[in-house]
Amino acid sequence: MTTTELRASTTAFDASATRGPRRLGRGRRRVGVPALLLTVTTLFGVAVGRFVLYEPHHVATPAAPAAPTTEQTVARLEAAVRRDPGDTASLVALGRAYLRRAIETADPSYYSLSSRALDRVDAITPGSNDALLTRGALELSLHQFANARAVATQVNAREPAQPDALAIMVDASVELGDYDGAATLLQELLDHRPGLAAYSRASYLRELHGDYAGAEVAMRQAAVAGSGSGFDNATITTFLGDLEFAQGHVAAAAAEYDRALKPRVHPPLAELGRAKTLAAFGRTNDAILVLQRLTNRYPLPAAVALLGDLQARAGRTADAARSYELVRAITKLQQAAGQVTDLELAVFEADHAADPAAAAAAVDLARRAYDARPGNVFAADALAWALVNSGDAAAARPLINQSRRLGTPDALLHYHAAVVLDATGESGAARDELTRAFTTNPWFSFLHRDAATALAAKLGVAVPAAWSAS
Repeated sequence: MTTTELRASTTAFDASATRGPRRLGRGRRRVGVPALLLTVTTLFGVAVGRFVLYEPHHVATPAAPAAPTTEQTVARLEAAVRRDPGDTASLVALGRAYLRRAIETADPSYYSLSSRALDRVDAITPGSNDALLTRGALELSLHQFANARAVATQVNAREPAQPDALAIMVDASVELGDYDGAATLLQELLDHRPGLAAYSRASYLRELHGDYAGAEVAMRQAAVAGSGSGFDNATITTFLGDLEFAQGHVAAAAAEYDRALKPRVHPPLAELGRAKTLAAFGRTNDAILVLQRLTNRYPLPAAVALLGDLQARAGRTADAARSYELVRAITKLQQAAGQVTDLELAVFEADHAADPAAAAAAVDLARRAYDARPGNVFAADALAWALVNSGDAAAARPLINQSRRLGTPDALLHYHAAVVLDATGESGAARDELTRAFTTNPWFSFLHRDAATALAAKLGVAVPAAWSAS
């Protein structure tokens, strides 16, 4: 799908902005999917989607006291289930609360608890929409995208206008690489409920298709249509920071991350973003301190990996090695909880492979990820990157065409393409790709800066002037 076609497919989004968000389900109050699921699957810096925003169906109510924490909600629901093991409404809510807790704490054991709660619901009342929607959100968090789409499709078949089912189907379709199908489903979501969940997804699809300006407009309208939750609003602001950083606008990104961190809630991804801006400003030691504090509380693989990369740049090789081993240990815990980490781990291992056996292992991981979602541009990029690092540039060459087929402006994609093209002897095309990476975002990688400098010298490309300050 071209950017023009994407804009045409979201006409209802632009028109609905003048009307403001609509709320569906104004009759019976129902158990809804959480207002926001901050998915930890984006934490290796791979743009795998913003399948994080689910608005509860509710009627307007007066201002209420501060909501209980997720930990308090879990305790209350566990007590309710102990009193009545057949209370399916509490079991579904508990499954959602466990999922939220997994997201807030980066503790993957909560995924298993969420699944067990939903299994109990299925044993009592198989196929309830509320349980299926929560199951779909869980499958997304576990990177089980085909499962997520299948589950949501069941609800969609019964209720074609059900917005939470449509949102899950959009997310899963994006991750499976069915971008045209995702755009069609998104249009349905925009038609039925043009609110926060739809706008954020419009933002991501526009970004994937190279429309940064449209992506920012959509995300700012998502902020206007936000749920009112401090955590949710801060997360939207974090996404705005991510959009700015992806374009190399470091000061603007830092301002957005600072805004996200002002409330009492501190989204981990905002802290991660702030660390990246500090590193871009040349404040490597400050960035390391931020990441150490963050990873002591939230063992996010992306944050630990970045910590290792910055430690390596600072000459702290032993500390970096420990951080990289921690990434692998965290990933094993995620896998034990049922999370598929092939794509993220493939890129990480290709980046850090120290010998041919490690490079070959990265290829195996990347191939599994590609086979699971062959249409996904980031899966194609991961396999290309693993292959070229293993010495097989010829096999990587067709994959970079796939990774760039949407016109996605991600600078790291273009750096990877430059490396592949240089390895296949296509110097002119490699020069163009490296120039585009530098122009889009000079801070696409702290790990690869020295290699990018060497490649630039070989190809006759000027390195970014901003690098002289850091």
